[in-house]
Amino acid sequence: MSAPSRDEGGEKTYPVVDRAPAAMFRIGSVDEQPQALTPQATLTRPPLHKQSSCTRSEAGDLSEPTALFPSMRLVLAALLCCCYMALSISTSNISVGIICMSSCPLHPGLGGTLDWKASQEGYVLAAQNAGHLLMLLTGMWADRLNGKWMVFASLVLCVSANALLPLASPVSFWLAVACRMAVGAADACLIPAANSLITRWFPQAERAAAIGIISGGRQMGGLFILPAAGWLCTQKIAGGWPAIFYLSALVSLLVMFFWLPFGADKPSKQCCISERERLFVESRIACESIGKRTDRSRRVPYRAMLRSKPLWASVLAMVCHEYPLVIMLQFLPNYLRDVLEFQPTENGIISALPMLCLFLSKTFTSSLSSYLIVQREFDKTTVCKVFNGIASAGLSICIGIVPFFKKDHAALAVLSLCAAMFSAGMHTPGVQTALVQLAPPFSGIITGWTYFAVAWFGIGNKILTKRIVQQGSPTEWAIVFQVASVVAALPVVVFTIWGSADRQIWASPSSKLSVASMYVPNRVASANGAQMKRVSSQGSWKSASLPKRATPPPIRKISTKTPLGPLDAAQLRTE
Repeated sequence: MSAPSRDEGGEKTYPVVDRAPAAMFRIGSVDEQPQALTPQATLTRPPLHKQSSCTRSEAGDLSEPTALFPSMRLVLAALLCCCYMALSISTSNISVGIICMSSCPLHPGLGGTLDWKASQEGYVLAAQNAGHLLMLLTGMWADRLNGKWMVFASLVLCVSANALLPLASPVSFWLAVACRMAVGAADACLIPAANSLITRWFPQAERAAAIGIISGGRQMGGLFILPAAGWLCTQKIAGGWPAIFYLSALVSLLVMFFWLPFGADKPSKQCCISERERLFVESRIACESIGKRTDRSRRVPYRAMLRSKPLWASVLAMVCHEYPLVIMLQFLPNYLRDVLEFQPTENGIISALPMLCLFLSKTFTSSLSSYLIVQREFDKTTVCKVFNGIASAGLSICIGIVPFFKKDHAALAVLSLCAAMFSAGMHTPGVQTALVQLAPPFSGIITGWTYFAVAWFGIGNKILTKRIVQQGSPTEWAIVFQVASVVAALPVVVFTIWGSADRQIWASPSSKLSVASMYVPNRVASANGAQMKRVSSQGSWKSASLPKRATPPPIRKISTKTPLGPLDAAQLRTE
């Protein structure tokens, strides 16, 4: 190994590498004898796409990978998907339910019995986003509190709010607002907790696919509740529209019973996970220095976060992404009723079609993103920017042309809406994945900041839309869609220029040992004669006489403005 040199001030400087060091042993099943690696073996490793599955590792170790299917990671992703589905049912049921609840001056036969004005309807819809404002607090604590119980609290709020809304709405308009705020608070608990769980359960290469599976629950919930709500509106079951909210509460209750025994904050707390899979996950995320939730000594780099251009570019991109989606998720049934004049049953079914397109798009493109990064070795940031650019441009164009289709061309209007949502699905491997990758140890805080901003714009969006749409005329709806089209196009410029999916320097590990392991080459100690014995009680391997690892040299200060240099092969030669 090359000796350290001295700079002009006489201080020692050490070479910098752009990848993590190699480990000495493969971590496989407990019945497999670990084999020592020679220094030459670590220096002549083939390219990543030609390596066997046992040698690929983001953390630099050689622990044996386990497939995502089947695995407990996939089970956790499925459980979180069900939690998102329950939440989506609770947030989307009001879009069809309010059509059956309140009277409609334009179409008297399609309204309900509650005499709510258009502005009052806007407040009921915006109350959910007011509950989202709690995400600023829940996001700051998501990395410190147990994620399992935060998700449980979210489900409890969904059950309570949906069960009480049919009883409270006829009594007082403000009680209905309070129930919807509780649904927003449930959203504020679930999203930061889910993002924090993703960083603790899934290696970087699997996170795009995991986010696609988990967040797909939102579309699955919409696909279920929108047609069901449209049908229940026309029935006399439990009084018609109240049955929509009772059904939503029942779904959340069922998901809660499955989450309690099988949900876990991290792999080591999951009772059903195999030792092999646990070691695989922990070794892959070890270099990210996520740390324990109970660790109060870790500093949060607020100043660096506030000055981070990639972070705020991602926040703005998420706001611009969610703005048109609020219209598509909350106001689409109103548009189909006012302009295209669909009946409640047809309205519910057609409102679900764009949700289906969004679900298929995000599921396919998330898997494609993981394939491009892992198998084809594409740059993570480039992949995120390309997907996000296509998503924003497609969403803007398709939403912008919707007002040109009137009642006589309803099929073309629905097709444009479906194309808009298919484009929006590409935001999942785009800005949504980038937000998780920027700073894994602080993913909860970043999520809280992001959706706090989204909530404010969501409140303004719903109130503004109801202010514009007073009579439900095509001209009023055209203004709504044109504004959404302009907002959706902004990330094409902002995120493409300043966005990033790479881990930021201010989110690097805080401990000296972990920093040294990231930037200073390890001495490959000789493993000759090292004896390994099996610890039968734990089913793992323990070294009886492993050579001691050399003390890492002092850490050289690394400039945040100068990128790390390429790996020099001469620096890895053994002494």
